[in-house]
Amino acid sequence: MISDNLAPLFDDGQPSARIRQGTILTWDPANGNNTVDLAGGVLTNVGILNTGEAIALKAGHVVGLLGQGSTWFILGRVTMPGDPQFASASVAFASDSAFTSNFTVPNALATRASVSLPVPSWADEAAVIATATASVLNRTAVDDYCFLTTLIDGFGGIASGSTFNKVSEWQSFQNLTANYSDVVTSPGATISVVAQLGTNNGTSWVADTGNRCALSAIAIFRSTT
Repeated sequence: MISDNLAPLFDDGQPSARIRQGTILTWDPANGNNTVDLAGGVLTNVGILNTGEAIALKAGHVVGLLGQGSTWFILGRVTMPGDPQFASASVAFASDSAFTSNFTVPNALATRASVSLPVPSWADEAAVIATATASVLNRTAVDDYCFLTTLIDGFGGIASGSTFNKVSEWQSFQNLTANYSDVVTSPGATISVVAQLGTNNGTSWVADTGNRCALSAIAIFRSTT
């Protein structure tokens, strides 16, 4: 759709196919909705060649345009060799973190911290890295193990564990760390990342202000189509 001043967009004396230069006015990286200035006229929702550059365009970027009749396509961004914006990023990122404290430690692995990473509609692959840390206190009268693990969309690595020994007071309070990374293909609208804690002897540990769990996750998205 074309609006505003249309005269500069058409020239009967030129071949039907032509290449022009335009400037991005607005760009939505989630769905490609856009407006482009072309010789003083405004093009609305111009198509673009399916390149990784599609999610990196923004207002003020100069682009090459291919016109055929009244239809226009964005060929790509125009940058000169040596320009610091040459080959600008064509991927997207998401990150989040969560923290909880004063919780019970269950007798089986259960979620104690979680985040949800939004997935761009164009992305069909994501590299996700998650790290969880926990400090927990065993106030029971018996020695026990506590395990910590991270899951990405329900899948995770090997749980890390440590002995919490009541014979020595300092060994009843310890720190745990768990890391996991995964490449998620065909993700949904969000990617779920959780940190889970649990004991080994079938006995839950009571809540304590010293029980703390932190979770952080980052995802890098791309399109392979």
